[in-house]
Amino acid sequence: MTDGPFFDKLLPTEGGWLTCPFCRRNRRLKRIFPNEEAARVGLYCRDCKRYVYVRISKGQCFLIAGASKDA
Repeated sequence: MTDGPFFDKLLPTEGGWLTCPFCRRNRRLKRIFPNEEAARVGLYCRDCKRYVYVRISKGQCFLIAGASKDA
């Protein structure tokens, strides 16, 4: 649950889709399935032009603290 000294933030998913945690637009970044697992996934939001790195565990999506960057 940790990546360095910071804790990961739980991101809400609507209808199984992850939206950008920065601009909060309804652009669908990634489909999250209930049994999906991933250690570090890089996603790009075309609206706010940022990369978001997330960790997926048992269908829940966590923003990796300190890992997102501007394009």
